[in-house]
Amino acid sequence: MKIDNDENNGLRLKEVYTGVTFETDEGNQMSVCMRDDTLEINIMPEGVNTSNWWRVNMQTGVIEQMGRPLEQ
Repeated sequence: MKIDNDENNGLRLKEVYTGVTFETDEGNQMSVCMRDDTLEINIMPEGVNTSNWWRVNMQTGVIEQMGRPLEQ
């Protein structure tokens, strides 16, 4: 993983292939990792110990739940 700052002095992570997990005080978690030319996100509400992976399609801007599009 490489860490630097963007033009607004925000944190920028590159080459995040093992994933980064964010966790709230309540125990809700979201993990993000890079795959090929896209990002994958795992949403884990507090108390739910399961995979809920979503893939971001960078060409269309659509977020799909591992094979099915997000319902609008």
